[in-house]
Amino acid sequence: MTNIKNTTKILALAIATLISLNACHKTHADSNDTAKPIITMVEPMANDTLSLAVEPEIHVEFTVTDETGLHDVSVLLIKNNTDTLMNETPTVHDLKVFSFHEHVIPTGIASLVPMKVIIKAADHGDNVETKTIDFFVEP
Repeated sequence: MTNIKNTTKILALAIATLISLNACHKTHADSNDTAKPIITMVEPMANDTLSLAVEPEIHVEFTVTDETGLHDVSVLLIKNNTDTLMNETPTVHDLKVFSFHEHVIPTGIASLVPMKVIIKAADHGDNVETKTIDFFVEP
């Protein structure tokens, strides 16, 4: 009886592993997908100067669309080219439209500081789009 229970557990584990390995397989249609995802930035915009005296938060807002469905998206917010203030990988698998809107309260801003948002979006056809937005924050 113990051997049957162990065999059943091993079989269940093997099936679960196969399902997870095949959860994101590419279909024939995916190989025909040559269009990159489209990243539409709302804020910040390139070369903006955001004043923390007016608004104490940095808003990172954008939409990503893909006609066949997204595989993954990553979002980085970097201060002074060295300090990562945000590193997000939201769940977007198979979505055709994804909207992102987060607020970050930066610290240590005593003068004009360069910032950048880097967004990377990939679909199931291995098409990747990356958008980098450079902007500034002042106290």
